[in-house]
Amino acid sequence: MKETMLPARLIRMFESDPVVGWGVKDTQSRFIYVNNTFKSWQTLSTRFDYEGRHIRDIPAPVAEFADLFSQQEREIEKTGLAVRAITTHIQGKEKIMQPVYSVQEPLYDDAQHCIGTLVSVRPVRIITPGALLDGKIIQHATFESPSTIFTEKEWEVVYLLVCGMSIKEISSILGVSADAINGRLRSCYRKTNLNSLATLIGYCRDNQLDHYIPPFFLKKGHIIIKG
Repeated sequence: MKETMLPARLIRMFESDPVVGWGVKDTQSRFIYVNNTFKSWQTLSTRFDYEGRHIRDIPAPVAEFADLFSQQEREIEKTGLAVRAITTHIQGKEKIMQPVYSVQEPLYDDAQHCIGTLVSVRPVRIITPGALLDGKIIQHATFESPSTIFTEKEWEVVYLLVCGMSIKEISSILGVSADAINGRLRSCYRKTNLNSLATLIGYCRDNQLDHYIPPFFLKKGHIIIKG
């Protein structure tokens, strides 16, 4: 690893951080340093060597946003202003579609010349409607199926039911007929030995199955947070 232009105490902190991924790039968007958590967020082995590589040359799913990241970094270097964003893609050790919160900020040398960018990525904590209604705001959404009891198509219906949607609204959102939605519900009833919407919703809440957000509702993208 080359000289990172960061104090040794910061590197030690980054190395021991199990939650936040930290990376340093030069003014050509080439990586100088990343910690193991950063690699894990990008679904790669901790043995993968980032040094001197541009994100477009790294086999990470988010590499498809390489041009956008580079454009942001040039603007950061020019203005000295940090960029905060939510990036939704296949990420993390689980290699599933999920959002992360990222911050890109300018990195300066002792003479206050911008020499690159410091990047951090961390999980997004989303409070689900069910948690809000129950007053359990410490419970956050999960993006990995909590059980194999339902198929992904059934989870989509369950999620919208927990959000308070009607059969007609669910049909419209998922783009399938009401009969198809009712068919999925009948399957859920058989699997849980239940027979009504209310008892199904109660079952999911009682068994902490109401915090899962299926991939259908997570669209790939990189959204800059303004203000």
